[in-house]
Amino acid sequence: MKRRDFLRQSGLASGMLLLPAFVQAAVAKAPVAAAGRRVVFIRLQGGNDGLNTVIPYGQPHYYQQRPMLAVQAEEVLPAADGWGFHPALKELLPLYERRQLLVLQQVGYPDTDPSHYHSGQIWRTGCCQGLEANHWLPAGVPVTDYGEQDFDVSLEDVTRRIMQGDATRVYHVALDGFDTHQFQRVQHDGLLGVYARGVSRFMQALERGGQLDDTLVVTWSEFGRSISENVRRGTDHGEGGQVYIFGSRLKQWGIEPCRLTGGHLPVQTDFRSLYATIAGRWLETGSRLNDRFPAMGWL
Repeated sequence: MKRRDFLRQSGLASGMLLLPAFVQAAVAKAPVAAAGRRVVFIRLQGGNDGLNTVIPYGQPHYYQQRPMLAVQAEEVLPAADGWGFHPALKELLPLYERRQLLVLQQVGYPDTDPSHYHSGQIWRTGCCQGLEANHWLPAGVPVTDYGEQDFDVSLEDVTRRIMQGDATRVYHVALDGFDTHQFQRVQHDGLLGVYARGVSRFMQALERGGQLDDTLVVTWSEFGRSISENVRRGTDHGEGGQVYIFGSRLKQWGIEPCRLTGGHLPVQTDFRSLYATIAGRWLETGSRLNDRFPAMGWL
């Protein structure tokens, strides 16, 4: 990865929230033996607007391109060097402060397909034709896919499975509603709160159950969105987007630098390098991508 100068730890206060009843019950039943490393993929379905999620509030271009849509600097939860979190993400700050969160910028693939369905298939399979036959994971790797089931319910079930020693190596859950072409703040702000609460509680459950060190949580969206807002106070389909990686064994953490210019963010990091890294260095399994895309330095 070319942009490795990740940023200093923020000085914001941190604290753990009380776990909900379902997590307490799952942790209480946790087995002694671990089932090995696993990765939990979370899809922000619809094309998440990363620039209103982890926000470049220190860059005037952001406000020039979004006179109505931008999150004002006084609302942002500062992280470092002109970047900060949307206020709805406050429950993720303890993870950031503990160096358990890495934000990658401008991730995607060449010639981004604006179709939600096809771009989603490309991300899911690791194949630019979206073909299951060319999947990035080898046959035999246990996968559990919750499809478009309720986000919180899916995470509850993933928690239960992990604590019971389930052999699944890869889980897929989704949170829908991120195709924000109009009145984006009304919809997007609330979705970010749902996402932050879900991830925070999930990570707390993993830690209390002794499974945090063996779990990687990776959040992706099928594409990013335009830097510039549209006339309906929303954003349109874009190219490079943000990826959020959570884990206790990250070698790199923080917010990857990114300089805004023009109305769109091009792709700079191919998501298949992300998958090759996960396959080779985390799951320790073969992948057709391992010899084609370089491993990244955060694992």
